Amino acid sequence: MTEAVDQKPENESHTKSQACLPESIGHALYNQKTLIPPDPPSKRNTPSSSENTTGYNSEEIDAVKYPESTCTSDNSEVDEYIKDKENDQDALKSKGAEDPEDSPFEVVRSAVSNTDVPNMPSMTFRTHVLGIFFVCLISFVNQFYWERDNPIALNLLIVQLLCYPMGVAMAWGLPKRTWNLFGYKWTMNPGEFTIKEHVLISLMSNASAFMALTVDIFAVLRLYYNPSFPLWAALLLLLSGQMFAYALAGLSRALLVLPAPMIWPSSLINASLFRTFHEHQDHTVETTSEEAVPDAARIPHVRRRWQWRWRRASFSKITRTRFFWVCFICSFVWYFIPGYFLQMLSTVSLLCLVAPNNQLANMIGDGKQGLGVLAFSLDWSVFSNAFLQSPIATPFWAACNLFVGFVLVFWVALPVAYFKNLWGSATLPLYSMDVFTTNGTKYDISKVMRDGVFDSQAYDNYSPLRMSLEFSWVYGIGFAALMSILVHIGIYNGKEIITRLRETKAKHDDIHGKLITSYPSVKAWWYMVLLIASCATGIGVGIGAGIGVPWWGYMLSFAIAIVLVIPVGIIQAISNRQPGLSLVAELLSGVVLQGIPTGYSILKLYGHGSLAQALSYAQDMKLAHYMKIPPRHVMIYQLVGIVVSVIIQTCLFFWLIDRIPDMCRPEGYPWVCRSTNLVYSASIIWNLIGPMKVFGEGSPYSPLLWGFLFGLVLPIPVYYLQRRFPNQTWLQHVYVPVILSGIVGLPPMPSVDFPMWFLFGFVFNFIIHRYWHAWWQKYNFTLSAGLDSGLALSGILQFLALAQNGLKLDWWGNQVDRQCTLSKKPWISP
Repeated sequence: MTEAVDQKPENESHTKSQACLPESIGHALYNQKTLIPPDPPSKRNTPSSSENTTGYNSEEIDAVKYPESTCTSDNSEVDEYIKDKENDQDALKSKGAEDPEDSPFEVVRSAVSNTDVPNMPSMTFRTHVLGIFFVCLISFVNQFYWERDNPIALNLLIVQLLCYPMGVAMAWGLPKRTWNLFGYKWTMNPGEFTIKEHVLISLMSNASAFMALTVDIFAVLRLYYNPSFPLWAALLLLLSGQMFAYALAGLSRALLVLPAPMIWPSSLINASLFRTFHEHQDHTVETTSEEAVPDAARIPHVRRRWQWRWRRASFSKITRTRFFWVCFICSFVWYFIPGYFLQMLSTVSLLCLVAPNNQLANMIGDGKQGLGVLAFSLDWSVFSNAFLQSPIATPFWAACNLFVGFVLVFWVALPVAYFKNLWGSATLPLYSMDVFTTNGTKYDISKVMRDGVFDSQAYDNYSPLRMSLEFSWVYGIGFAALMSILVHIGIYNGKEIITRLRETKAKHDDIHGKLITSYPSVKAWWYMVLLIASCATGIGVGIGAGIGVPWWGYMLSFAIAIVLVIPVGIIQAISNRQPGLSLVAELLSGVVLQGIPTGYSILKLYGHGSLAQALSYAQDMKLAHYMKIPPRHVMIYQLVGIVVSVIIQTCLFFWLIDRIPDMCRPEGYPWVCRSTNLVYSASIIWNLIGPMKVFGEGSPYSPLLWGFLFGLVLPIPVYYLQRRFPNQTWLQHVYVPVILSGIVGLPPMPSVDFPMWFLFGFVFNFIIHRYWHAWWQKYNFTLSAGLDSGLALSGILQFLALAQNGLKLDWWGNQVDRQCTLSKKPWISP
């Protein structure tokens, strides 16, 4: 169903387009391939070239009529255009001609147009302005909130939703005058805001969306290992890591982007969303006559609540743009309550309030350092956090898988094992990301280091390392999750991957590959020069800044990413699932660079971080490939986005360290740096002391290595049951890797986040989706974007205008650490 299009005024031959968002945007976002469960094995069919091709003959953009708006168009012109296309097709069929060429894969044909408009503007003044604006916005907001107790993250969806009305407004208001600058002619307004401009802006901003974790690596160096670690070294190292990742993605383009079988399903969702904004999905005019209303909706006694007429009428009274601003203002104003005036509302632990002197009640009810039972929040940053992302964007079946894993491990197995003192865990806090000695004190790394490296004799004299039970379980479950996703991909997607690999040569040049050849390509040697320069910069700066990692440690990090990018990229491009890469880098760094704690930072930066970023850049390149964006334009915008975001995020973090007292410590609430402290603990576990001592023979944590075997076996019986009972709908939605991954984020995530996130998803993606589907379809994702954006701006304003000027409220409503004072104490005294 699409919204009615605006009509042209009779006294004007052309009007600027309005921000119209077709209602199919809800389905385009909700049915993301990344979150759709695999088809039952008995029903899965591998796409092949023999599939019936379904083109977009009635949905193409007319190159002749371009740049006439696709959001505001005269119905007579649309009908005439469709009629001409139908006549052309009839003529082709009468001559025995074949259907227009299209992708050999149905999933691609359903989301991507097989046509192109080569003269459509892409790199324009509007893309420059909006691209830089969104890169700065996302880089600043994501890094600013990343170190807070409840971090949030703005992502590509926010850019897609906000960029469109801003682009349309610029097309309406900017002058169309042509300027001549030393013979180069350009204009601020080339016409309608185009889909290619929209895509370029989104790709530029997406290059900066997920780099805050990489900044944590240098935060650990600055805070814990080298307080004098310079800003310039962090800037150059992070920039070299991102450039290395981009060069790696570019060199892999021939194998991961250009071949038609490398589908990258997540890119199809974004392509569908862009087309939803800019193209007509249905040229027919909706009717509101009585004949169009189902009989069930006209009969009073039939209970079809989502089709009541008064509700149907109310849906069209407010546009998505207006609804976005309503949500934005409400979120902006409300966050002053839990963010400044009454911070206790961020996490309300009922059991602690009822029994503040009962340690058991404190440990069970604490939403920060305990199990979080009966804890709740009135803070949107808890519902939509950077660890779980927005609950609205996660389909309900996936949320159920994640929540089942959380309940089974965190609310059932963990308390039973802890209070039975498994591995001596009851002598440590129930939930903590710190590392301890055997007597329960925090581990002092200075006692086991000499000249910046591990001293085995000092370690024997000091104490073995101990972790909280939940922290140790995270690694065991992580081992299982890594193996389970490999097995899952093998048994569910193995045949498809093999088939696609065999088809790569035969289907290298599909219609999209042929159309993109009309634009100048990026030379492979450009990427090679960038790769060599980034590697040389990383080694030179690292050694010059005195990080302590030998040159061969850098080469090992580069080799890990270079060797794994193709096989891991092929798996992700076909199955849309990425095997866990973090544990691979941690294991290798712990074995090869054991005793050098700063080696963890280098392996994470180049071995894991660069590999994950390279795959993200490759996925964005595939989206640009589908949308027929000139490759050189893509390269320019992505590189500019990388450079700007690196500068903003690194400088912002170093500025925050210098401005905020007790940052990354409990006394600096809300700047507690959960992720940074987790990286610090991991550097001690994997590189300072090493996996052989922490998980090896004689350690209480050695049974966690059985997680590898557990992960290998668990998906197999689930696969068998799904084949045995194909009609059990709930069973087809059981996804073992998702269940296991539901607990991997605890820690650093506060325990209250998970039930609040699931509750909100249950309300909107189950109840409202089921009973008020039209409202959900129209407003659901706009609601999430509005709440996220309002909260982000409100928090920044509070920090700059209030906190930085010493305007803090010190009263019991803001003493968040006094709700559950006994939860941090161990159950048994050491």
